[in-house]
Amino acid sequence: MELKGEILAIISALAWAGSASIYKKGLEGIDPWSGNLIRTGFASLGFFLILIIKGTLSESLLTITLSLLFWLIFSAFFAFFLGDLLFFTSLKEIGVSRTVPISSTYPLFVTAWAFIIYRKPLSIFVIVGTLFIVLAIKLISGEEKDKNSKDNAKKENNPHSKGILLALLAALCWSISITVLEHLVLYLPSEAVAGFRFLITFSLMAAVGSQRKFTITRRSVIWIGIFGMAVLVIGNYTFLEGIRLIGSAKVAPISSVYPVISVLFATIFLRETLTPKIIGGTIMSFLGVLLIVLG
Repeated sequence: MELKGEILAIISALAWAGSASIYKKGLEGIDPWSGNLIRTGFASLGFFLILIIKGTLSESLLTITLSLLFWLIFSAFFAFFLGDLLFFTSLKEIGVSRTVPISSTYPLFVTAWAFIIYRKPLSIFVIVGTLFIVLAIKLISGEEKDKNSKDNAKKENNPHSKGILLALLAALCWSISITVLEHLVLYLPSEAVAGFRFLITFSLMAAVGSQRKFTITRRSVIWIGIFGMAVLVIGNYTFLEGIRLIGSAKVAPISSVYPVISVLFATIFLRETLTPKIIGGTIMSFLGVLLIVLG
């Protein structure tokens, strides 16, 4: 069972690594709101198909209580509604190779919540990991400042500073959502937790954005809708199923490698330019996250 959980964690890392490049391609010509609406709609469909095929839809619906519904909405809002909107906007602002290493630092915030709420002591691993993450963000953001200073761009008009902040806020939102995932998978199957959260997010996107003009193109449907659904279903299902089998403490260190793979994918498929500072920042981010989850 432990080996199966570890394999599922590796699969989730590969799926998440590829997802950022897929979203970046699909976001060309549309806004983040439209992209997230397409993504959550297709993802909901994918997970509900899994529920129907596995025959767990009726049982999952009957299991939901008011308490579980509240936590599903809570988790969906911070993970896929607010968190992913911030992530998509950051992708458009600064690209995959800068957004992913920064947004992947959410375990730092998860650890912070554990300290604040449960008074869990901070180990030396957490402290060193935090320093690594701070250095990683400084390297990645410093690369942009150097570049812009050469171009004599005004600091206050630097769009990359905004993108970096958005990526950090996305990580913060994801960490809030993650705090309730282990509770949810105790009562609902992994595909139900993911499917219901995506359906809730899709409904929120449609309701809140009802006055907005959504843009849907053939390119966005193919990349964000179809390909995005594939990596979302695979990534989220394997991650949650891995947590159910061996726990988040063992799944998180394995899946935390995805930023490094994601940057490689961005270089190969999106032709994004990697500078020494981005490479160094990515490695520092990965090491920092790894130390934190091990601590």
